[in-house]
Amino acid sequence: MIQKIFYSVIGVLGFSFGYAQTMEQADSIMKQLELNEVIINSDQPAKKSTRFYQSSKLSSTEDILARMEGVSLIRRGPIGMEPSLRGFSSGQVNLVLDGMKVFGACTDKMDPVSIYIEPMNLQRIGVEHGASGLEMGSSIGGTINLGVADAKVLGERSFSGSVTSGFHTAAQAFQNTLVTNYSEKNWAIRFAGTYRKANDYQNGDGNKVAFSQYEKANFSVSSRYNLSESLFLKADFIWDDGWNIGYPALPMDVGSAKARIGSLSLKRFFTQGNVEHYEVKAYANSVNHQMDDSNRPDIFMHMDMPGKSQTQGAFFNVKLNPTGKHQLSGKADLYHNYVIADMTMYPQNSEPMYMLTWPGNHQTVGGIYISDHVMLNKENHMDLYFRGEVNVSSLDSETGINQLEVLGYDASATESDFLKSGGLTYKNNLSGNYSVSLGLGYTERVPTTSERYGFYLYNRMDNHDYIGNPNLKKENSLNAEVSSFYAKDGIVWKLSGFGYRIQNYILGQSLSSFTAMTYGAQGVRQYQNISAAYLFGAESSLNIVLNEQITINNSVKWLRGIEKGGANLPMISPLKSYTHLRYSFPHLFFQLENELSLAQNQISKTYGEYTTPGYYILNLRGNYHMKLQNKELEFSLGVENILNTSYYEHLDWGRILRPGQNIYGMVTFKL
Repeated sequence: MIQKIFYSVIGVLGFSFGYAQTMEQADSIMKQLELNEVIINSDQPAKKSTRFYQSSKLSSTEDILARMEGVSLIRRGPIGMEPSLRGFSSGQVNLVLDGMKVFGACTDKMDPVSIYIEPMNLQRIGVEHGASGLEMGSSIGGTINLGVADAKVLGERSFSGSVTSGFHTAAQAFQNTLVTNYSEKNWAIRFAGTYRKANDYQNGDGNKVAFSQYEKANFSVSSRYNLSESLFLKADFIWDDGWNIGYPALPMDVGSAKARIGSLSLKRFFTQGNVEHYEVKAYANSVNHQMDDSNRPDIFMHMDMPGKSQTQGAFFNVKLNPTGKHQLSGKADLYHNYVIADMTMYPQNSEPMYMLTWPGNHQTVGGIYISDHVMLNKENHMDLYFRGEVNVSSLDSETGINQLEVLGYDASATESDFLKSGGLTYKNNLSGNYSVSLGLGYTERVPTTSERYGFYLYNRMDNHDYIGNPNLKKENSLNAEVSSFYAKDGIVWKLSGFGYRIQNYILGQSLSSFTAMTYGAQGVRQYQNISAAYLFGAESSLNIVLNEQITINNSVKWLRGIEKGGANLPMISPLKSYTHLRYSFPHLFFQLENELSLAQNQISKTYGEYTTPGYYILNLRGNYHMKLQNKELEFSLGVENILNTSYYEHLDWGRILRPGQNIYGMVTFKL
C-alpha cells in the first residue's frame, strides 16, 4: 500500500501562481519560475512576488525561509530555528552559505548556519529539492543556498547607503541596520551591520515566555576589484556574535555563539570560445558555541557545554557555452571540517565529571559534479546531473575512542565512504502558457557526527539520551517529482507533487539495557537504520496581479511521512497556507496577510509528539516612502497576530506558545 502511495503521488498535479513584472515570452516566464529563488538585496526594485517572502526590512532570514517552497522551521527558541526541507533536516540537507560549507558547533542544534547570516548581508536565497541540489554536496533532501550580497562597482566614484531602525512590542525588541556601498572606477566595498536585542516575549495568553530573550550583532564586508572587463576578484568576511540567547524549549540557553566566515574568489566571463564563465573560491570559517544553564532555576547539576567547528575548503566551477543541443557545467570541490564538543558536570559535594559529547572528528570531503542541459527541441528540455563524492572521517581523541569502546565499538579506524548520486529533470512546454516537468533522482548521504559518534546527547523532545553508532549505513533515497506551470494575463500558477523512498533511514531506537545519564530522562536511544521510510506531499504557490494596485499571493505546503510499517515519522508539519493581499499607491501600500495551519493528528507518540491544534492568524502591514531631493525616507508600521491568537506550530519543541499581538514600527533613511 505504501509503495502504491509513493509511486502514485508523482501523478499529483495542481496549481501555482507567480508574478511576472511584464508578460514576456512564455519561455522566459517558465525559466523565472524554475529558478526557485528569492532576491533580497538588489539595485532593482523588488518584484512583487519577492515582497511575499520578505514582508519588511525587519524580516529575519528565518522569516523569509518559512515562506519558501517546501521549507519549514523546527523551533526551539525565538531565533536559531532549524530549516527543514520537505521533512528532511540536519545532515539530510545541504545548508550552505554562498556555496561554502559551514557547520554548527552545538550538539543540541541551536546554531544552524542560517543563524549566522542576516538579510542585510544576503543577496538571494535559493532552494533546490532532492537530486537537483547536488551541486552543493551530497544530500538526500536538497539544498538551501544563502547567497552573500556583493559590492557594486558602478564605474564612477559613488557612495550609497541606508540606515534602518525598528521596534517590536511583543518582546520590547529593537533592531538597527546599516548598509553602505562605496565605488570607484574598478573597485567597490560594501559594509552591512545589524544589531538586535529582544526581551522575553509575550504570548497570546498575555504571559511572558521565560528564557526567550536574545542579543546579537552581525557585520559583513564585501569587496570587489575588476581586473578587466571580464575578470574580477572578490573578498567577503562575516562576523557574527550572539549572547544571552534563550531557548525556552530546552534545558539550557546559549551564553555565547560566535562565527567568523571569510572567502576569496576569482570569476571570469568569456565573450567567445567554449567557456561561458568559471569561478574559483577558497574559504575558511570557524564557529564557537557555549551552552549555558547558569540562569535556570532549580538546576539539578550545573554543566558547561562548549563546542567548536572549523572548516576550510575550495571549489572550482565552470559553465561551457552550448554545443549543439548540449550545455555542460561542472564543479570540483574539497573541504575539511573539524568538530569537537565536550561537557563538564559539577555534581554537589563531588569532583567534576568530564566527557566528550562529540569526540574530535576530522571529516575530509572531495566531490565532482557534472550537469548537462539538453535542448531536445524548442518545446522539450532535459537536465541531467551526477555527483561522485569521497568522504573520509576519523577521530583524533583517545578519550572519545575509549568512550565508544565502552559501548562495544572500535572507532579507532578511519571511515571512508564513496557517495554516488544523480538525477534528471524533463520539461515540456505544452503551449505558450502551460508547461510540465518531471524529475527523478537517486541520492546518498553519510551519517552526521551526532549519529555516528555522539555520546549521551540529551533530546528534550522525547526526553531520552542519544548515543551514536559507528556502524551506521548510508541513507539513500529514490525521489520523483512532477510539476505544472501556467502563465497568462498576470497569472502564473505552479503545483508540485513529490515522493521520496529512503532506505536505511536513520532513527533513534530505544536500548532497554542502558541507563540514562541526564537527570529525569526516560531512557537511552541509539541511532540505527530502519529498512525504509516514505515522504510525500504537494506544494503550490499562487500569485495574481489584478491591476497596477492589487496583488494576491498564496502558498500551500502539505507533507506526510511514514515508516515502512506504517508508523508516523516525527517532526512532520501539517498542511499550511500563507496568503497576502497588497494594495499599492504611488508612495504607499497596505498589505493584509493570513497564515493558516491545519491540526496535526498524525503524530509519533514514541518520539514525544502530541497532537497540535490548527490555527489562523492575521497580519496587517503598511509602508510609506517619500523623496527628499536625491534621498529617500521610508516609514513602515504593522500589526502581527492582530487577533492575539494563542498558538504554536507542530514543529515547535515543547509546545511553547508563539508571540501574541505584536505592533512594530520602522524608519529607513536611504542615501
